[in-house]
Amino acid sequence: MELKQLRHFVTVVESGTLSGASQILHITQPALTRSIKNLEAQLQAELLSRGSRGVMPTEAGSQLYSQAKMILNETTRAAADVTATSKGQLGSLKIGVAAMFAGEPMAAVLIRLAETVPELAVDISEGFFEDLIPDLKTAHVDALVSNFPPGVADEGLTFEPLITVQSHFVVSTNHPLADKGNVAMADLREHNLALVRQAHVSVLVADLFAAENLTLLSPAIETNSLTLLRSLVLSGKYASLLPEHLLEKDVQEGRIVRLAMEGTPFKRSSGLILRNSETQRAAVKHFVDATRTVFESWPEVSV
Repeated sequence: MELKQLRHFVTVVESGTLSGASQILHITQPALTRSIKNLEAQLQAELLSRGSRGVMPTEAGSQLYSQAKMILNETTRAAADVTATSKGQLGSLKIGVAAMFAGEPMAAVLIRLAETVPELAVDISEGFFEDLIPDLKTAHVDALVSNFPPGVADEGLTFEPLITVQSHFVVSTNHPLADKGNVAMADLREHNLALVRQAHVSVLVADLFAAENLTLLSPAIETNSLTLLRSLVLSGKYASLLPEHLLEKDVQEGRIVRLAMEGTPFKRSSGLILRNSETQRAAVKHFVDATRTVFESWPEVSV
């Protein structure tokens, strides 16, 4: 296989049509078709399924797509590293950060990194675990700082726990449940629930309701914005699961309270996620060292 063939294949998958891919790649459609057919012949596998609406990867094509993306991204990164080294520079780094860590402690990590390796350029993407993992696997990002959903494992990735994260249901102090001593899921079910749009959170909450022989009604609101969830809680109209370190001032000043519920808090490990080979890059090593140092001084977090 040649890098050019992989680039052709990836572009076709992402554009969904041969004609669209040929325009992006600035080659003729017959030449692109030959390139794909040659790749299929070399691999002895059909990679694309052609239909009236365009092309889709086959099962074998989907497997190749993920690996091809990683190869192309790592090749680009390797070339950039070599160029930076020849100029006496450290290069660049792409990091994915879970939304709950996008403020603190991530800001502290970046400040420390800037102090130790000021020449390193850093590109930060905020998201959630389910969205960030594919970017890590395809080498679009070099490392992740994230919470670890229960049971998560991947032989191609290294999970390094750095802190324990705890989860609590929270409401504002003017919410009807704020003064209730012990809150059951049946109580929570009678009020509007706003949840972060993450699969493992939905499963967790559904299991909690099922444990009391209750069916979880669809949350009144689902969103990928922690800022919006905080505002909804502060309105007094919603209960939610939110990172307490983002609400620390609200809790201290009496605007938000944690509900006293059996089985809480819910503990989750959080920390670094790396591809098994990524620690070899100097830039990644600097980031890992800075993250470990900052998290060591960060107390156990309640969220």
